[in-house]
Amino acid sequence: MTSTWELVHDHVEAALAEAATASITPDAVASTLISEAVRILKGHRTLDDIRAELQFAIENLQDRDYEFMRP
Repeated sequence: MTSTWELVHDHVEAALAEAATASITPDAVASTLISEAVRILKGHRTLDDIRAELQFAIENLQDRDYEFMRP
């Protein structure tokens, strides 16, 4: 059974490969993916919920060492 991550990952990799053959940058693909993700979320979530999810992603852009999560 394919996970959601595997499904999306495979499509993103295919989109990046196709974009490369069309001289479209990975940055352009990523920006478009963000726009499309927001479009999808707007159909199912509130704007505050979308904002919170995007803010969480922004706040976690840097890899961090969460000492409190260590065993």
